Amino acid sequence: MTMRRRIAVVLATTLAGAALSGVPAQAVPGVPSPVFDPNAVSWLSLRDQTSAQFATSFTANSKNGYLIDDLDIDTTGGDYRVGSVWQYNTDGRAWKELRDLDDAGFAAAWSEAAGQGMRLTEQETYLVGGVRRWAGVWVKNVEGLSWTSFRGLTSAEFSTRFDEQRRAGRMPIDIDVYDTSQGLRYSVVWVQNAENLAWVLWRDLTSAEFSTKFAELQREYRMLAFESLRISAGQRYAGIWVENRNGRGWAERRDMTATMFGNYWHRYSDEGYRLVAYNKYDTAGGVRYAGIWRQNNDRPDWKLKNAVDARVQTELDSTAVPGISVAVFHNNQPKYLRGFGFADIGDNVWMDSEHVGGLASVSKAVAGVLTMRMVEQGLVDLDDESRDLVPAMPAHHTHTVGDLLANRGCIGDYGDIDTSGFDNLPYATALAAADEFWDEPLVCNPPDYYYTTLGYTLLGADLEAAAGDNVKNLVRTKLTNAYGLGTLAPADMSAAVRRMTMYTDGNAEVALENKDWKTLGGGIQSNVYDLGRFGAKLAAGQILTQTSRDTMWTAPDADSGYAYGWSTGTENGHPVVAKDGSWTGTLAYLRIYPEDGIVVAVMMNDRSGTQSTTQLGRDIGAIVLNSLP
Repeated sequence: MTMRRRIAVVLATTLAGAALSGVPAQAVPGVPSPVFDPNAVSWLSLRDQTSAQFATSFTANSKNGYLIDDLDIDTTGGDYRVGSVWQYNTDGRAWKELRDLDDAGFAAAWSEAAGQGMRLTEQETYLVGGVRRWAGVWVKNVEGLSWTSFRGLTSAEFSTRFDEQRRAGRMPIDIDVYDTSQGLRYSVVWVQNAENLAWVLWRDLTSAEFSTKFAELQREYRMLAFESLRISAGQRYAGIWVENRNGRGWAERRDMTATMFGNYWHRYSDEGYRLVAYNKYDTAGGVRYAGIWRQNNDRPDWKLKNAVDARVQTELDSTAVPGISVAVFHNNQPKYLRGFGFADIGDNVWMDSEHVGGLASVSKAVAGVLTMRMVEQGLVDLDDESRDLVPAMPAHHTHTVGDLLANRGCIGDYGDIDTSGFDNLPYATALAAADEFWDEPLVCNPPDYYYTTLGYTLLGADLEAAAGDNVKNLVRTKLTNAYGLGTLAPADMSAAVRRMTMYTDGNAEVALENKDWKTLGGGIQSNVYDLGRFGAKLAAGQILTQTSRDTMWTAPDADSGYAYGWSTGTENGHPVVAKDGSWTGTLAYLRIYPEDGIVVAVMMNDRSGTQSTTQLGRDIGAIVLNSLP
């Protein structure tokens, strides 16, 4: 196969490892640590990609300034698959990756790279059609570190090289163990110790032996590399541990199914860790995965983490809701992201902050922000009369844009108007949906307060007329895309998103339904992370001006407390704005303390029991508020 060359930017290397013995030494891989093990860095990982998929991802990731941190190529079950972990470039050094090389091709690439002043950080071996192939990752040796590598070593040869290189002040930063017709062989990369940290290496461990070593080392060391190989004697494991001098958190999981690997990937990402090493391997029980994670921000150290964990766990245990997702922001920074329970019970998928669900009536708060954005842009005014904007609207609609947004347009709600035929119909505009029921009489006299979802459909028609665009595009262009909110957008049940399954009445699944007719009243979807980011950006003044926020969060009358899409109030003298949402299979809540920069977002995938996103959100908000000086 033709040798493929890639030059890009550099970041750290993490190992897939096996080792010789429990002999302590003095070295650290990935030197220098500030470059290759930063406290925080952008990262991504991919797994089970075909060769073509990996090539496409490689081009995109390299162009965006990422470097391969860990590479895993396997042909488990005869299928060629690539797993990779990437970190962002921090110092701009050149690097390259080559794969699918035969022995001679790899040797030539090795010599050429060395001549270019590059050092090998990873070499990977695998079989394609029964023929051994090699891949490698090289980085520019900016620091001038001494290094070397070997392939095809027997166990005895590995032991000899181990002692030789340790005495020379080098340590292994990558190792691969593989089976051949002549027995086990080892490949290994060594680099000069630059920071004098103790490290420990073990190989050929049974599962029980690995667990014992892990327990012995985890307090003072962090795990840097992992490898597992199935041989005739059973499963064997290897690992590299390095002194965790700066005390940053880490985690390691092994022998996971694909589903469980995904669960932990998202769990650790929520909790503030990045993946640094990845392995896929055969076992007697089937294909399994392993991963090593490293603390990547301050979320693991947030002082309120345990208190919030306990409150959410109590909600989960006491209400039997399938899943809960929570996001807490303070001063526009995510302090807490976490899922509890299940996003999908049948498929054993844990809930996390990236699972998308319906916002139900929290959509009305989004409608408030959208309307005020259009007011700022001079497209509409709260005092504009609906019939001036939409002349086709029947004459009894004497409300204004502001009346509709504040639930003072006197439009009937579900109990007043039959909406049973509206679901799953593809309404291209809010105007088309409003035409379905606007002949119905008003239920009061505007601007009397009357809570209704249907009034927001008429609001959508007003905004469409003012902007000359349909309401879904208005949400996407003026909020979703304008502020990088990703999943916070008009609900699209056909979109390929990580959607939480909705449940009701004893964990019975709820069928997905298209809610085109009520986009602004209950048809927005999001994950809890983007919902929290929406609130945080709003509180930080990044979406609306202070004047617009003051208007939006001021109720037209003090009796209802309901302003323009939001409920308003105070807590211990601190202003609070919030909105709750409830629909079959969905509960959502967004709570903001504008003067304190606190935002709490909660979502659940069932509303049939006693669970309450509103009470849970209030309790979490109180925990954060009471912690402030």
